[in-house]
Amino acid sequence: MKKQRIFPFLPAAVLSLSLLLSGCDTRQTAPSAEDDGVLTIAATTYPVYELLETLTSNMDHVELTLVVDQQISCLHDYTLTVDDMRTLEHADVILINGAGLEAFMADALSAVDAPVIDCSKGIDLLPATGHDDHDHSAAEDEEDHYDPHLWLDPERYMQMMDNAARGLSDLGYGNYDDYRAVMLRSCAHIDERFLTWKDRFDTLPQEKKLLITFHDGFSYLADAYGLTILRAIEEEAGNEASAKDIKEIVELIREYDIPMIFVEENGPDATAKAIQRETGVAIGTLSTLMSPDDSTDYVQRDEDNLKTIYEGLSREDLPEDEK
Repeated sequence: MKKQRIFPFLPAAVLSLSLLLSGCDTRQTAPSAEDDGVLTIAATTYPVYELLETLTSNMDHVELTLVVDQQISCLHDYTLTVDDMRTLEHADVILINGAGLEAFMADALSAVDAPVIDCSKGIDLLPATGHDDHDHSAAEDEEDHYDPHLWLDPERYMQMMDNAARGLSDLGYGNYDDYRAVMLRSCAHIDERFLTWKDRFDTLPQEKKLLITFHDGFSYLADAYGLTILRAIEEEAGNEASAKDIKEIVELIREYDIPMIFVEENGPDATAKAIQRETGVAIGTLSTLMSPDDSTDYVQRDEDNLKTIYEGLSREDLPEDEK
């Protein structure tokens, strides 16, 4: 069944609409804070920050700030710094990923006066796997049964952008129709690349669409492209997979003839390398797109992930003109 798109007219009429809108000046001036004339919007995570960069690209007097601006692998053990708290306190409005990702900063968010927009609102969420060994607070446990990495599915990422636009518009920070014009141009490119990769993965036989990952954050990516995660191990530095986990992964690799297993950028890889020595399996590195990266955008980093997965599972290098 074909997925329902956030913008139903994509991609059929998107070219003509994009060309039409590209000639329009959609610049707007957002209402701003009374004290300094600047609207300060804080994003808790980099994926949210990046979609805000797109939404506010034509807006004057807007300052974007990022709360968690470090190279990280997982937020479950992250502790807010003094600078993080200062960023939250100085914001006029705060946008969160939602789906439980910011549960660890619930007290901090409740202590500030700024309104909070949840970008996961109304999005179909997948159940979480892993994290069994984490020591969560009661607040975290309440929402921890959802996987919060929804931006790794391009269609859900576009829904997050739409939620951000509607939330800002509802607060009086810009006009939704103007945001929509910006989204049409941005989402056309995201949607085009999504369909290209979806068709590419659809050509693989089902037995070649099996993933073993050493981070449990890739369920949405797998869901978007029809892949199956055989096993997802949540590893952290100093807390590697158990002997039982390793034995089961080795058995899966041999049973299904898995050509590549996947570790997460900025995450540990000691266990994966040990399994590689025993089985000869290749190791690919994926990104959750969580950490700031000034050199590439969302689409390019997403493509890097998909290229790594496709070439690893298919055992085929893509032609240069298709990379």
